Amino acid sequence: MANGTIYIKADGSVEGTDKIFSSNNITYIFTGDVYGSIVIERSNIVVDGMGYVLHGAADGIGIDLSFMNNVTVKNIEIREFEFGIYLNHSTFNSIVKNTLTAIKFEAIRLYESSHNNITANEIAVNNIDGIVLYGSFNNTITRNNITNNYDGIRLYSSSNNTIRENNVAGNSWGIFLAISSNNIVLRNNLTVNTAAIGIKWASNENEISQNSIMRNDYGIDLSNSSNNFIYHNIFVNNTYQTNINNSTNIWDNGYPSGGNYWNDYAGGDSDNDGVGDSPYFIDNDNQDDYPLMGMFYDFELVGFYNKIYHVQVISNSTVSELNLVVWLSSPNEYLQPGQEFLLFFVEGENDTCGFCRITIPRALLNDSYTVLVDWTVVPAHQLDVSNSTHAYLYFTYNHTKREVIIIPEFPSTVTLPFLMLTNLIATLLLKKKLKNKTQTS
Repeated sequence: MANGTIYIKADGSVEGTDKIFSSNNITYIFTGDVYGSIVIERSNIVVDGMGYVLHGAADGIGIDLSFMNNVTVKNIEIREFEFGIYLNHSTFNSIVKNTLTAIKFEAIRLYESSHNNITANEIAVNNIDGIVLYGSFNNTITRNNITNNYDGIRLYSSSNNTIRENNVAGNSWGIFLAISSNNIVLRNNLTVNTAAIGIKWASNENEISQNSIMRNDYGIDLSNSSNNFIYHNIFVNNTYQTNINNSTNIWDNGYPSGGNYWNDYAGGDSDNDGVGDSPYFIDNDNQDDYPLMGMFYDFELVGFYNKIYHVQVISNSTVSELNLVVWLSSPNEYLQPGQEFLLFFVEGENDTCGFCRITIPRALLNDSYTVLVDWTVVPAHQLDVSNSTHAYLYFTYNHTKREVIIIPEFPSTVTLPFLMLTNLIATLLLKKKLKNKTQTS
């Protein structure tokens, strides 16, 4: 089938194919595979591929979003173009749940574009780059799976962007920032970026936090890059954890928050606070003063009045499913109906020693705490750094997969309304019973 150029025109009409349909000039859906490039000339629309394929001929742009605003492009498999999706001077667009393969140059390119959302796309086996930002700012790149490209994510002269929770694996370069500042790189998984580097930096004043950087030749390259803030990352089994040249950066968030986890750190933790006793030395100008003894986890929980709280864990275990739970069963030795507690799971190599240091906002759960591992009380101590707003608990256990419960001594403000309601119902039932008994008499 011949390839040509397809237009979604400013007046809402579609030219060049009968496989894109709209009943309202707002939502455009694919009714079959489409052959050719699509040029979008209308803002404030949704283009839904319904899982069909947009086929190219190894040239041109798959979807051209030049000077467009508030366009959503989703559920399209885009193959064999020079550029997959191109945003040029475009704002407030969403590129969601698309699959881009066999793209010659760049799967998704943002040129001087801002406030766009690139989320949950599959970007795999492309010749050059996965996602590229050039002169772009205030964009969010989140939860994309970017594998087997040359660059996973590249930013050039781009500032104030958020790169969050992407899986960047098997690329030559994982994330590469060049001449870019004030970006936040948070919670990405950068694994086996084979030719060299998990994160390549040629930029200043960026925040790099909560990333898993594993099995790369270089975990992070910060040559000629200074004043970056790098903390709460996991560096595991990289041939070289860092490459530092002519740069001075900040590698921790102070105590007790801590720095990064380095699997080759040789120091100890004599005071059992989850933070190493001695710094992790990088070079004469760079060191992590508070290296973590385990991996860092940050869980967002919803408390009273839908307020968001962060419960943070440092552990040498895999920590999962941490939630705030209300006990609704019959009372037992530890819990009463309506009482809140934290519940999560820890897992590690059998018959090894595991530890957790957990930071609990007292507004979420207050005040003293009992820690149960598989419903057995384990010794836990609050660190001296605990204060009026946060409790820092440390406890140990033998590894296998285990259930952990943390119970406060006093009910929190979330639980009290439940208990008050329970007592009110009980009181009303008692009054009704007494009234009926009196009438009977």
